[in-house]
Amino acid sequence: MTMDQVIDGLAVIGAVSCLYWLARALLAFLAWVERSEIERQARESDAEATGALSTAVAVGAASTVAMGGIPPEHVAAIAAAVAMIGGHRLIRIQDETGGRAWTSEGRWLHQTSHRTH
Repeated sequence: MTMDQVIDGLAVIGAVSCLYWLARALLAFLAWVERSEIERQARESDAEATGALSTAVAVGAASTVAMGGIPPEHVAAIAAAVAMIGGHRLIRIQDETGGRAWTSEGRWLHQTSHRTH
């Protein structure tokens, strides 16, 4: 092994080390950008949830007929629970089983297709 080969080997090791640290710094920067974006979106959704809660409570307290006969106390309780979770908005209150027959049927067909013969 000659001295030129040793120098070339050390140069390769140095270049690979520089590339490694450059990639590591780039990934750290991208992680910081992602964290700051997530924090910004969380702040925005908290602000929207607070506004939606006050609107839902005001609408629920004003009329029980508009919500399909649901008492305003229930609407307020559900809206408060959704606001505590954060990042969600109360869109509709309906019966749990209403409109889900097709999913139950599909689940039943899929699960019974695996029976042994």
